Amino acid sequence: MKMKMVSWVILIYILLIGCEDVTHSVRYLNIDAPNLTKINGFYEMIHLSDYIQTFTTIRAETGSFNEYQKLKWISNKEINIEGYWINPINKVSYTDENGEAHTTFSTWEEFINDTITVYCGYHDEYSNHYVDSLRIIVKGN
Repeated sequence: MKMKMVSWVILIYILLIGCEDVTHSVRYLNIDAPNLTKINGFYEMIHLSDYIQTFTTIRAETGSFNEYQKLKWISNKEINIEGYWINPINKVSYTDENGEAHTTFSTWEEFINDTITVYCGYHDEYSNHYVDSLRIIVKGN
């Protein structure tokens, strides 16, 4: 009888530990530009002509609750400023306790009437790779 009780306790313990791992392994990557208008799958950003650069925030959601992820960002466009190639998106950000990260995207006058694709990706603790992208059309004001 005692051996049967010990077996049940072990089985319940294994099930609880197993279930906990499954719920924490749900990962994904969705990026968006919450301050921009989205039309036909493209975000629209107005470059303010009174400024050298115009900025907006790009957000990433990963499902990594209470586990921090390092996200890497890049775009398909760059600008040459004084001999240095500059990407309009900050290259790295980290998720918070809610699995959300933010980075800054900027435009210059040279990007007006251009479409810029922003890519984001990360690897989780199980070496799974997640990638998402969005497209921003830059317009003048």
